[in-house]
Amino acid sequence: MTQVILFPITSVLLYGLMAYMPQFGIVGAVFSPLLLLLYLNHEKRSKYSDLMLVSAVGLMAGISYMLPLIYIATVAFCALFVFMYMKKGYLEIWLPVSAAPLLIFTGMAIMIYGLPEYRKELTDFAEKGMLNFINAVKESKNPMADDPYFLAVVNQSRMAAESMVLAFPAINYAFAALCTHIAMSLYSKLKKIELPRFRLPDNLVWLLILGFALVFVNQKYIKHGGLNLIIMMLTLYAFQGFDVVNHWFTRFKFPSFLKALIFVFIFAEPPFIIFIALLGLFSVWFNLYGRQENNKEQTPSD
Repeated sequence: MTQVILFPITSVLLYGLMAYMPQFGIVGAVFSPLLLLLYLNHEKRSKYSDLMLVSAVGLMAGISYMLPLIYIATVAFCALFVFMYMKKGYLEIWLPVSAAPLLIFTGMAIMIYGLPEYRKELTDFAEKGMLNFINAVKESKNPMADDPYFLAVVNQSRMAAESMVLAFPAINYAFAALCTHIAMSLYSKLKKIELPRFRLPDNLVWLLILGFALVFVNQKYIKHGGLNLIIMMLTLYAFQGFDVVNHWFTRFKFPSFLKALIFVFIFAEPPFIIFIALLGLFSVWFNLYGRQENNKEQTPSD
């Protein structure tokens, strides 16, 4: 019984760590849905252990009243979605990764776009954090302080903070999608279940095109709505692009440690992630898997 309780408790602790040490907590929180998924599938799971999980989630309210709600919408819902999805025998990874994070996206969008006071509170918090970072860079005499983009942010910190807050629903979506992808992928490896490649239906590219179109509308909230859509779709296409890269790594028999180092480097450099997303996008129109893939069964694209 003690062993099974460790899964949900560790999941909650890893996520709660973000409130105290965000730089480390965000890394641990990525694996929080995986631990919960392992717990949901554990043979010794019981009503008592479920009660312990609910109690642990409730205790997070002592840190912040929002933390349990975000945990439920991001971690618990995504893990439960994958659990129910795989229990029915479905293995297409793109569906839970793209659909499960819609709950946290919808909740954050309603709060930020529908509650002006909450939006102002978040904007004040974001601006304060941004100004603290700017002052720290100036005091350290970092070369970044002379960068034109950095100077533009300094001169328009309020506008930059508001833009960040208005894009927050999509940022939460991207994080939840990453957590869901890692949970389902690693769980499948642990259980020796072979998943098909990550492949979005081709017609979803129209959502990305719509996002770019909305960005050019001269209305602040519609413009940022388009930006949210772009971030969401590029996140999903990044997973598709990583699948292409991993295919070639496997084909040329790259050592596992070298693949891990390359992926860490890519995640550390945002421009490379954009390149990977574009790679996933181009795979909609071009076969990027090589000649031998033509003879294999393809995932339906409609």
